[in-house]
Amino acid sequence: MLELHDRVYAWLCKKSKGSAAGRIRCNGVLSKLCSDLINDPVALRKALIHLRADGRIEYAAGQHGEPVSGFMTVVHPNEEVPQFVRDWVVVLESSRLSDADQVALQGVGASLEGFSERDMIALIEGLVRLRNDQGSLFGQQVFNVSARYLLSSSKLFSSLDNRALRAFGIEVERFASRPYHVVVGGNVTSPAATILVENPVAFETAVTSAAGEKCLFVCTFGFGLSASTNDYGNQLAGVVEYEYGSACVLNRSHGAAPTLQAILSHPVIQFWGDLDTAGMQIFCRLAAKIPRLALSALYHPMTEAIKVDTQRHPYVDAVGKAGQSRMIAQTTRDDIRTLLHLCERFAVDQEMVSSEEIVELAGRAFET
Repeated sequence: MLELHDRVYAWLCKKSKGSAAGRIRCNGVLSKLCSDLINDPVALRKALIHLRADGRIEYAAGQHGEPVSGFMTVVHPNEEVPQFVRDWVVVLESSRLSDADQVALQGVGASLEGFSERDMIALIEGLVRLRNDQGSLFGQQVFNVSARYLLSSSKLFSSLDNRALRAFGIEVERFASRPYHVVVGGNVTSPAATILVENPVAFETAVTSAAGEKCLFVCTFGFGLSASTNDYGNQLAGVVEYEYGSACVLNRSHGAAPTLQAILSHPVIQFWGDLDTAGMQIFCRLAAKIPRLALSALYHPMTEAIKVDTQRHPYVDAVGKAGQSRMIAQTTRDDIRTLLHLCERFAVDQEMVSSEEIVELAGRAFET
């Protein structure tokens, strides 16, 4: 088994991998090591002192050898850093950015092969302007935003490391990657209720069932009708948040569909998505713009399924939900509190609801 200092070094290398200079914050590193490796602060502090003496990490030390500097540099073994990455670090360090901003943007350097020093300086200036202006740009096409702020290149924004941009304070998810195509289906002329659906497969099941005779279903099929993303629900929320922006409405059923604004103005409007924390976040985003929005009774079969071991799944990579953030903000809605409690550790996808259940429950509101 590896010595503790070697395990600590491996952990530090992993955590600093995305940083061009191998820098990580010292603040909180000891508590994270206790959580991930061994709950023994004294032993871990000795391991850090050992690694510092060995030249594998660098930091300003206190009286007892503990880190007191803002950042720690991890010297990675036998890794050849490309010259353009080293140039980017130099440009960052000579900029007026704060230490935290410099660390945040180091991951961008991996995408800058062929950039001159002048290009890099111009890129930093563009990123700063974009961060400052982003509030007025959310919902706009990312290609237009990129061309306007980043060296007149429509593709540069999408080429940069998203994690670095987020750390720098740019909310990358709030820009549209393509024009949204919102698909409607079912009763488009006189629906008893309008139901916003998170995922297109569940939408298709609904509109091809008898429920389509009484209800109008709405979803987004992603980017240009591409199935290359599973982020459909967040796109639907984005369409509503940004006053329908560049959304194109496509009608899946017979008859002339009203405008999206008219569709979303229906007096009985509900949401049906996955029973997981991301689904609840999408509902809250939509409800912030449509206060009368209610949860659909189609959640009832899902709330029963999540109580059964064989009918629920954990938040892991295999089901596409690893790292799905938990909702910790307080909510005054009883329906959200109930569902959040149910899906705290496990989730159920909406596709498990049968056509028969859709016919029975569509149009009715969820009851706690």
